[in-house]
Amino acid sequence: MKKILRFFWKYRGFRVRDWYKHQRLIVTFVLFSPILLGLGSYVYFHDGEVLAYFQENVLVRVPLALGILIILLLVALKIEIELERHVVFFTRLRSLYFLRRKMFYSKFYNTVKRENKAEKIKFERAYLRQNKHTVEVSFELRGTKSEQKFLQIGPQLETTFSGDLMDRQILDGYIIYTIAFQKYLGRISVDKVEMTAQGLRLMETVYWDFRKEPHLLISGGTGGGKSVLLFILILALAKIGNLYICDPKRADLANLERYEVFNGQVYFEVSDIVKCVIHAWKIMNQRYDYMRQSPQNKMGLDYSDYGMKPTFVIIDEVGAMTSELEGMRGSRLAAEYLNALQQIAQKGRQAGVFLILSLQKAGVDAVPSNIRDQLMKRITVGVLSSTGYSIAFGEEASQKEFKTIKEINGQAVRGRGYTGNFGEVIEEFYSPYVSFDRGFDFFEEYAKLPKLEIADYDQIIQAEIKNRSKIPEVSDDQTFSREQLAKALGTSPTVVQRATQLLADSGIYFDKGIKGRYSYDDQDKDFFASVLAYKRSEGVTLSKAIEQFIQSVEDD
Repeated sequence: MKKILRFFWKYRGFRVRDWYKHQRLIVTFVLFSPILLGLGSYVYFHDGEVLAYFQENVLVRVPLALGILIILLLVALKIEIELERHVVFFTRLRSLYFLRRKMFYSKFYNTVKRENKAEKIKFERAYLRQNKHTVEVSFELRGTKSEQKFLQIGPQLETTFSGDLMDRQILDGYIIYTIAFQKYLGRISVDKVEMTAQGLRLMETVYWDFRKEPHLLISGGTGGGKSVLLFILILALAKIGNLYICDPKRADLANLERYEVFNGQVYFEVSDIVKCVIHAWKIMNQRYDYMRQSPQNKMGLDYSDYGMKPTFVIIDEVGAMTSELEGMRGSRLAAEYLNALQQIAQKGRQAGVFLILSLQKAGVDAVPSNIRDQLMKRITVGVLSSTGYSIAFGEEASQKEFKTIKEINGQAVRGRGYTGNFGEVIEEFYSPYVSFDRGFDFFEEYAKLPKLEIADYDQIIQAEIKNRSKIPEVSDDQTFSREQLAKALGTSPTVVQRATQLLADSGIYFDKGIKGRYSYDDQDKDFFASVLAYKRSEGVTLSKAIEQFIQSVEDD
């Protein structure tokens, strides 16, 4: 029967009517009416006694009676407020009152003239559905005069209902907003952060499904709880996959290197972090080779279908890493790091290699846009500037009313922020609760974890990662100027200069000396020699030789 009814008519909730402006007065009267009825009945049947009672001392007993009536009226009002807070039926009536008021002052109505009567207000089609935790408001679009305003009213509804906008969708000619109340009630403790069928649980209703929403960007204001959130993620993810932890500021995460579970997989030297990211990129490529060569290879499968575990590359304070590399702009070190990071961001999902990047301040230059746009899950903790929210969430930030909440029920709030998938609705977020006051210690929990085992499909790469060191200092006898390199190769400096420019256009850069001139080492010399040998053997131009040589190396 329900399916037949839905075919002809879809229930959207209670339609907003003008009479809801009297809703609170009506409810108060209904609650107070039993008292009035009881008093009226008593006076009617005992009028003589009541009259005699008041005549004995009019100046005292009449004010006393009025005072009692006022107290009873206040009690009825208090009961109404409690009912609105705890009983869905009355909460819905209050929400209809607020929605009608919002639509009235926004002029979302038409007036109907009536003969010898006042004009009648008829609101545009709007419906409200509500349960204990959410309210759903639907506005008809279909060419109404307020259509454009309805499409942008989401942030205003958050304020109207003192809630958090969770969803916005257009369906069957209506735009439907879903707003949640008391989102903090969905906060979970750190021991409840675990993998589920919906993804990694971060709140009762918030999950990070990294298979569908690859890569995570965390932005945090000072003292907002970003480091604690990273520790929570590390504790949970170490149980399901492999981690590479990078901390260019040598701060909290660098301390994890002393724990066996993370032995050899914590990096804080800039050169080691670059190596780590490059080798994670190699892991990704190796996994693609593994999947391609597998007998069960089919279109649409990902790493989990081949029995592989996820790998997470965590870079705390990625802005600090960017700053470190800023002085090396144009060098191969910086270029290789950014190239590897971009490749993982673009292709890591299917191979199960994911990035978790954190920022103390979401600056425009901290993460290049071509990488940032690939980080699908976004979380902020603490208070950010409007620019910070815009960088963290993109254009959706303009559709969100960001609030600052310092206390809830008299207690300070920590770890509060916002989350959303890139390009989707942003919702309120509360980082999992950590009971430090009861002795919880992350380092004790890490010590209980078994050492991360490197699977066979990552084993070749891991041997390279363990062999880490700083980029060696290049001595004078290992360095060539442009002229010296040309002489060693038996060619002209012009050819070397032209080849350097062509290679830079292909994303291969060379170091510069203090005076800004290119300097080349023995490895560079061998590389140039191979390119020139390829040019002679194939009988092509220098630009063509470089293009084909690079392509052949990539294919190999």
